[in-house]
Amino acid sequence: MSRLLVASLPARTPSSLLDLGAGEGALALEASSRWKCLDLVTVDVDHHASRVLAQQLQRRGFAGRHRHVQQDALEVDLCRRLSQEMKWRPSAAVCNPPFLVPAWRKGYCSIVEDAGFSGALPAITSTDAATLFLAQNLRLMEMGGTVAIIVPDSLVSASKYQRFRETLLAKYDLQQAIRLPRGAFAGTDALAHVFVVAKRKPANDLVRLSVLPALGAKVKSIYVDRDRAAKRLDYFFHASQQQQQHPPSLALADIVVDLRRGSFNSAEVRASPAFVLHTTDIHQAMRGTWFDFTGGDETYRDERFKSAVIAEAGDILLSRVGRNAADKVIGVLAGSIAISDCLYRLRVGPDHRVSVLRSLTSAAGESWLKAHAYGVAARQISKADLLMLPVEPL
Repeated sequence: MSRLLVASLPARTPSSLLDLGAGEGALALEASSRWKCLDLVTVDVDHHASRVLAQQLQRRGFAGRHRHVQQDALEVDLCRRLSQEMKWRPSAAVCNPPFLVPAWRKGYCSIVEDAGFSGALPAITSTDAATLFLAQNLRLMEMGGTVAIIVPDSLVSASKYQRFRETLLAKYDLQQAIRLPRGAFAGTDALAHVFVVAKRKPANDLVRLSVLPALGAKVKSIYVDRDRAAKRLDYFFHASQQQQQHPPSLALADIVVDLRRGSFNSAEVRASPAFVLHTTDIHQAMRGTWFDFTGGDETYRDERFKSAVIAEAGDILLSRVGRNAADKVIGVLAGSIAISDCLYRLRVGPDHRVSVLRSLTSAAGESWLKAHAYGVAARQISKADLLMLPVEPL
């Protein structure tokens, strides 16, 4: 991934390159291989890691200049420290931030404001570190400079970041967003993307969305209108829409009677005196079939289930979250069953039940669900997106 990230930067040698949160410098090393006489600046609180990087640069015969700033990469006064180390602002940056939500610090507000993202982020208790690292890179770089940064899928797909995406696309030139394959990083199954952002106004009204299908494969790209791209900066989401020659004549929202998630969390499922259907109870072989749940009716009349979400005959149940959510779709043939909050209960009129279940479990439906799911680890699909599902007529 280091090679892809560095290769996505412009070909010309940067006046200087910045690596925030560099660690032992995998990205910096790749950059030093591409530009042998680079002016390289790394920032990290770990001074030992910088010594390891310096040794590796020396062994590789790096002919450029390397300086390390031992400081938290998200300190608001980092700009002052860098000005002491550099003659000019960096014209390029690479970054692989931690995938976590940091405890908010007062200085973060200045970083966000300086980068132009004030009012564009979700609640501070749920803001990913990657947004702060992107903002810090942009405020530190020279005008016209380019940053290539790895970001979690939440920044690309989650509805809570739509205003952030709109602001990013309005204020900066997002040259490319690349979806990476799962397992791209050792020891994690997280879904990640690369943003290549130039610090200037957008050059045109199109955004290049790409995907790396597998490690070592060739990147595939499509171009999407900037306004549409703000909904999701994801290749598969927009590619699936472009493949539809005609808009669907019927969407799930046109016929839905009720759509809601279950009412039991996983701990409550385990503690329940009666059976509660959870995603782990639905296997791939059950996909698209109608099941008889007769026998639970009397149990669920207990006072403890008074406010529970109960699925009844004719309802369709589908997984709301999980790696294999698209495989977990079944219908209720008879009886009733309580469901966990990892499942949706979908209720439509009798005339549409068969066509909806078939639409959800067809090859096209499976692809649609996967394209509209989002999340770094366990994928999930929102109610708003699910209601856009095209329903195939009988």
